[in-house]
Amino acid sequence: MPFCTHPRPILAGLCLLSLPLFAQSSTWPGAYTVDRQDSAGTLTLSTPYYTFQHDLKHGAEISIVSLKHGAAKNLLVKPVNAFITMAGGESFHSQNDAAPDVAVEDSGKARVVRVTARLLNAQGQDSGIRLRTRYEYRWGYLKLRREFVFGDQPVAIRRAGVFSTVLDPSLDHFGYRQGIAEQEGVTPLSFGVTQWRKLRAGAYFDPPLQTRHIPRYLVVANPGIEGIEWFVSDDLSQWDYQAAGKPGAGQCNISSSLSPLGVSVSVNPLDIIGQVQARGTWTFDSYIGIPILEGHANPTWLHTAFGANGGKWVTEEQIQKWADSGIRTVHCHNDGDALNDGLFWRDGSYPPYPPDAMKQYDRVIQQCQARGIQVTTYFSNKELHPSTQAFKDHAEEWGRKPDDTGKLHRNRALHGEYGAQMCLKSGWLESHKQNIDTVLSNHKLNGVYYDWNVALYCNNPLHVGKTSNGVSGQTGTLALSPTGHWDIDELLQLMEWTRNRVGPHGQVILHDTMTPMFATENFADRVVGMEWGYGRLSRDVPPVQELPLEWTFANARSRGIIGYGSIDKDAPAHIGQLLTLETLLTGTTPWPASKEAIALYRILEPLGDLTRFQFQDWRNRAVQLDAPDAISAIYSRSGEAWVLIGNTGAQSRRIRVKLDPAKLPNPLESINLIHQVDLATAVALNPDRATGEGESVQVPAYGAVLLRIAR
Repeated sequence: MPFCTHPRPILAGLCLLSLPLFAQSSTWPGAYTVDRQDSAGTLTLSTPYYTFQHDLKHGAEISIVSLKHGAAKNLLVKPVNAFITMAGGESFHSQNDAAPDVAVEDSGKARVVRVTARLLNAQGQDSGIRLRTRYEYRWGYLKLRREFVFGDQPVAIRRAGVFSTVLDPSLDHFGYRQGIAEQEGVTPLSFGVTQWRKLRAGAYFDPPLQTRHIPRYLVVANPGIEGIEWFVSDDLSQWDYQAAGKPGAGQCNISSSLSPLGVSVSVNPLDIIGQVQARGTWTFDSYIGIPILEGHANPTWLHTAFGANGGKWVTEEQIQKWADSGIRTVHCHNDGDALNDGLFWRDGSYPPYPPDAMKQYDRVIQQCQARGIQVTTYFSNKELHPSTQAFKDHAEEWGRKPDDTGKLHRNRALHGEYGAQMCLKSGWLESHKQNIDTVLSNHKLNGVYYDWNVALYCNNPLHVGKTSNGVSGQTGTLALSPTGHWDIDELLQLMEWTRNRVGPHGQVILHDTMTPMFATENFADRVVGMEWGYGRLSRDVPPVQELPLEWTFANARSRGIIGYGSIDKDAPAHIGQLLTLETLLTGTTPWPASKEAIALYRILEPLGDLTRFQFQDWRNRAVQLDAPDAISAIYSRSGEAWVLIGNTGAQSRRIRVKLDPAKLPNPLESINLIHQVDLATAVALNPDRATGEGESVQVPAYGAVLLRIAR
């Protein structure tokens, strides 16, 4: 059902009701196109959304990562590189091999590129070491296996680099998940959340990342625009023990590069002053992910939830109110005994409710869908309730044991518990998929809502060897191995399976607080985050320039900002209004839909289908405002643009707006029409003044006005 439900005669022609720009969502995996040009020395793998290119004359390393709807022509200022540094200090690089062996294989929709390169120094001298690299290109990410083949005779080395590059300077935010296991200094109950930082190329006081422990995950991004991520595979012993026999012998750096200008990234699993004797083959498994961008604005996402509520299920009248307010998705979220009456959905169980309650569950689904509201149901990707037979039979076998005590971690609820944490690198993965399939098979749901959509460290020795890529899980004794693993391989498997299970038009909603990831979110329709991990807003809301990367990430999917997790319970009312305004102006939405959001987001109804437009936030160059606490955002398409002017101040005020039509996302030669638009009126403003000294508009406190401009 389109948003524009209140047309007025004065707004004739403004309500844009049409089909979305893309008939099929980018969440549905497609095939790669492969183009090999030996004379030019290029191997290109591409989809309608992105391109990777290998330089066949320089070790067949990746030299181009380009997003069709991104801002940078190439995310890489310098190609990716791998190398070995000998004990004497001389380095040998894969890029120096002008004639590597390269083969391309089909693997369903995926493509596999196999490269064998010699490691040579700058003068072409051969180190005798071979680098075998396997690239498995999947939807929105690739698996990267590096194998350094030293041979039987030991080689004295001091440094091994598996991934180094310089990224475009526009990627000025980064995040990382630490690679320090719990028994090495982090609390056993740690979630392993992402640490956010800024690193503006050429800036002097932005601190770089320098860590001896290879992070589990890295992301470098231009917030709301694009980015690139790198993360390790399941087997953590590859990074902690393989080279030097102990953790902390590597080096990971993210720093500012001045020549060339950009952001330098290097991942060296070995980086020491002394030397180690390398022999045989060292294998390092990792991933590279990018966001799949569709090139248009995300639809507004107004969402809410329902549950059994002690038997007082949501009424048909309330469902109609949801539909009238603009809510288009809901999910059943009832995973804890909040009312202490036993009527809740135990994680991993089916059926969750008595027969009468199951009928009410199906009624809510049917009545929502009849009003254009899609319905999903909550699943935890980590928790299994102790009342289930699966827990009784397999808890010790499947459980996530986050430290060396051998104990399961239980997530407590208000009354009882949500469940114990399981590790996807076990039989839990198949059991979990079967449970999801059972629910979807027995109820006419539109899809799934995944909580705990995150890979976590685990030290359960029973999970050894159960990785998707054949990597052994741990080294050392099985009883209390210091190595451990995490379950990222299996999380990616689950996401691909889920998209296939719900179909190309089904709904996949992810809860990714503090752990967003392009590779998983590419299979999702909507993402929610910002629940915890930050200070609660109690006196003010930070300006849009200071929002964390998680807020918009790359804006490849509609994102919800959790209000109850971001705002202190005793905060004054204007904090909620201001947060809502900043979500509006950054292309996100409060989650669940607050009364402030339902009221404010009606300002967008005259645009109709937002996916017909391109979106630019406060960093646009087409709008100049004369108030420092005023913010603009643009929805643009060929022939017209809609400009939001937001006032973050506590008083209604007049704001002077100066427009440069040539700098719009879809440039206009001139402006012949400018209207201030709301649901009932369209007041004409002066185009010459708007492009000259500026046009003045009255903007309410903590509110916004909408301008339509056209040639």
